[in-house]
Amino acid sequence: MSDSNNDITQVPEEVAEADAPENFFIDILTGNKESPSPKKLLIQKVLRQLIESYGFDRSDLEVNYNPAIQGHGRKRVDVAIFRPGAEHTNENLQRIIICKTQRKRDQLRSFAEAETDLRGLKELMELLPAVTLGMWTNGQEEFLFQVERARFEVRAKPLGVWPVPGEATSDLERTGGVIQVSAEAEDLEDALLRCRQYLNRNLGLDHKDSFKQLAVLMLAKIHDETRPPGERNFWIRGDEPFTETGQQEIQQRINNAIRDAKAWQPDLLTRGWDLTLEPHETARVVTELARYSLSETQPSYRTKAFRAVAQSVMDGREGRYPTPLNVADMAVRMLNPQPGERIMDCSSGTGTFLAMTATYIFKQHLADLGTTPDDASVEQLLEAQSRTAEWAQSNALGCDIDPFLVVTSRMNMLFTTGHPGRIFRLDARTFPDGNLDGLEAGRPVMPLESMDVVLLNPWFSTQDTISDTSILERYDLGNNWERDEAGGYRNTGNLNTGGVPPEVLFLERALQWVKPGSGRIGILLPDGLLGNPSDEYVRWWILRHCEVLASVDLPVEPFKVTVKEYGLTPALPSLLVLRRRSREELIQTEHPEYKVFMAVVDRAGVDARGNLLFQRAPDGEELIFDEEVVERVREGGEVQIRRATRRNRRIHDELPLVAEKFKEFQETGEVTS
Repeated sequence: MSDSNNDITQVPEEVAEADAPENFFIDILTGNKESPSPKKLLIQKVLRQLIESYGFDRSDLEVNYNPAIQGHGRKRVDVAIFRPGAEHTNENLQRIIICKTQRKRDQLRSFAEAETDLRGLKELMELLPAVTLGMWTNGQEEFLFQVERARFEVRAKPLGVWPVPGEATSDLERTGGVIQVSAEAEDLEDALLRCRQYLNRNLGLDHKDSFKQLAVLMLAKIHDETRPPGERNFWIRGDEPFTETGQQEIQQRINNAIRDAKAWQPDLLTRGWDLTLEPHETARVVTELARYSLSETQPSYRTKAFRAVAQSVMDGREGRYPTPLNVADMAVRMLNPQPGERIMDCSSGTGTFLAMTATYIFKQHLADLGTTPDDASVEQLLEAQSRTAEWAQSNALGCDIDPFLVVTSRMNMLFTTGHPGRIFRLDARTFPDGNLDGLEAGRPVMPLESMDVVLLNPWFSTQDTISDTSILERYDLGNNWERDEAGGYRNTGNLNTGGVPPEVLFLERALQWVKPGSGRIGILLPDGLLGNPSDEYVRWWILRHCEVLASVDLPVEPFKVTVKEYGLTPALPSLLVLRRRSREELIQTEHPEYKVFMAVVDRAGVDARGNLLFQRAPDGEELIFDEEVVERVREGGEVQIRRATRRNRRIHDELPLVAEKFKEFQETGEVTS
């Protein structure tokens, strides 16, 4: 292996960074730079939801609309929605939205509890004869209304869901409910977080019990979308969630959906994963999920949203916590898994690596169909998802020792791809032996030396080392090593009963699981293992058994953000990409020199507090870019794909660049600056 400086890629510092707070934003409607305020940013969030999830035409939206109602002084509508293509007048005003910034609430309110806040919206809806629908939001809560106008009465009635552009308000009452919309990442994440908050704070469930309830409902929702529209159960009518009769009807439909979903995936959940909510509680959570078509939502959006509610189920013990999504995405892109390859995570946790691999496979299927995630039609999205689910059924494998995390990993895969993959409860360290309940099913489908790719983020621990001799005896690296006469190392044959860090054994086990000669590994390791003098024998062992394809020195900030809720301090991390040598190669005592791709990443999108970092010019000014985007404008049941140019900032994340440079390095043997 060559150690030439030419083989080291320092990710270029094209822009400077500062940790200053946001000092402007780009208005999604006008493209202008605006000074931020909590109210303005909340309005921007609502606009993104309307354009990217619901599919409203931006030309039909107006911010800070003054309806000028005679005799009622000056009124203001934060976001006004007009009839398609019509002049922005009171006569053409269909929906209104009021945005109010407030302190975050511990518990979500009911309509009755929020009555004081909602009074202004209801008054406006009654005063504007053309308005039929309204929304009030503080960024944490959303309250939806429909206006009912009788001869002597005007009433704002609570709603559980809004119709899409072009749907009539009468469609709110039809069997099957209104059209379900695809979700953008932030919108879906917010909906799932509201579900979690309601279950945690309003109902008092702990993180794991609340996740169980949500997981059962997500399973029912995903299976329901595989059925013909006329046979579906996961939907709500207009005000059903707010009447006792409606809540009972929702509960009955959802119980039927859960029964059918469990028959569809009988091995996904384990004992105790059942819906235990009362009808009014079920209705509250279903209201958040029923509006979306998950099958029409980008898998990457689903993965990101799932992470928001799943990361709390890990407790951080033994150094275990979820992998940052952008780090996992970079690793997957560097390993370049193909649809015909078997991919495994032998420390699956919440399933991040497998889910990110699924999003990568999904994009390959779209490419085979001649399209991209932005340009794909609904039919193409559904076809690519179907192919990805087939891949997951046969080629996405994983295991974990924690029974709760096994189900969580399966749910992540199901939520992302429509299939849970094959993830088993077993101890990777003792496989193919052991006594956990997933071993019998897992042993025949995931034998050692059968994987094309293993991706993992193993436990990092210098304190909870492994000293169990029944585990250590299975590994070369479970022994003590000593220097030999040739300057290398020899295995003494004596077990290291003083304790071996778990990541060392996971490294060897990952190597054992991939195919000799072609199997590839992407593993996150603490920098100390790659640099400490006391660990030199591990590095010697790696070079003996592997071709090192890449070593990427990662910044600690995204890991700090990930582990902060556990009160942990993460180790400095690196990604190592390896190819297992064949048996013929291992016979050789000398190997030809080769170049290794090496990169040092300085910025990965966030600072240590989780604030986004944006690209800046050398003088410190944040840069603005013109970017072509695809907007899906909906008119009733029809969706039109339109291209628009948006001015926006770019997050300063060098990880995608590393993946691109590694691909270039593999193709040419060099990296351009």
